[in-house]
Amino acid sequence: MTERVDGRKLRYVHRRGEMLRAATEHALDHGLEDLTLRKVAQAVGVSHATLVHHFTTKEQLITEIVEGVLAETLAVPDLPLDHPDPLREVWRRATGAEGRRHIKLFAAIIAQAVYGDPVLRKAVASSMRQRTQLIADGLVLRGCPRTSAQPIATSVLAAVRGLLVDLITTGDEERVNAAFEDAVTELERRLAELPGQGA
Repeated sequence: MTERVDGRKLRYVHRRGEMLRAATEHALDHGLEDLTLRKVAQAVGVSHATLVHHFTTKEQLITEIVEGVLAETLAVPDLPLDHPDPLREVWRRATGAEGRRHIKLFAAIIAQAVYGDPVLRKAVASSMRQRTQLIADGLVLRGCPRTSAQPIATSVLAAVRGLLVDLITTGDEERVNAAFEDAVTELERRLAELPGQGA
């Protein structure tokens, strides 16, 4: 027996990604606090029924928006593994106009996760672990012992995340950029002192 295909769903299946991107843009501009399916449908330019058909609930839509934003924040997929200065390049992109939009929503997502939203908390925890592992892998490629890579990566991610939140909150670019440079210099000094890194 063949499975019955929902023609209505097929009609918009090619637009699901487009709708999700538009919904994410709406969230980047307005946040998640007052997000409703009706507001998103209006912003996206589809009917409320169409949005419900694809995402079922507001929670499902928010989950997918959050997963996308967390994946994009501090991610530089085109950065080569042998880039000479990866951390500064990540910082440069994160502090650009588009990067700041993601950081702002990322900070809001973390705040909601801290206050007990289990879906957001799980997504944020997964994102943090993935980012930490990516940084740790990069450190290992640069000669850092694997036993040291995880704690150093955790410190690096925490410092960058905190400085970015400071920047979007205060707008004190000179102070925050100086603090970032201080953190990078300290990381470089620490890595240079690891066994096997000296002459």
